[in-house]
Amino acid sequence: MDAIVSSLFIYPDSTSPGQQLSTVSVTTEGLEGNRSKKHAVHLVTAGEYVADHPKANIVLDMDAALLANLVGRLVRLGECTLSVTRQPSNCAGVYADVVTPGDVSVDDHLLVADDA
Repeated sequence: MDAIVSSLFIYPDSTSPGQQLSTVSVTTEGLEGNRSKKHAVHLVTAGEYVADHPKANIVLDMDAALLANLVGRLVRLGECTLSVTRQPSNCAGVYADVVTPGDVSVDDHLLVADDA
């Protein structure tokens, strides 16, 4: 799958605009500096982010249908491994839990784990 990180955002509080970063540390709770949310990480495609501005954390340059097909899969971005858990009910993209914390940077490639 050919997908790369095009943007990274944190939202320190719900009333402020997002802060765009080139690299971010991802902890088990989510992106460092991001306000506490129900889900550790919110990923969207570049097209969905522009259209819906869902306050997602990780924006990927890839097809939205391919992103949706990652639900139930493990993915790696930079040093971080994520378990893609589900699609949100009220916005674009997918939610993921952090399996292995680590740094993620713009231009990191998305790697998908082989099926078990």
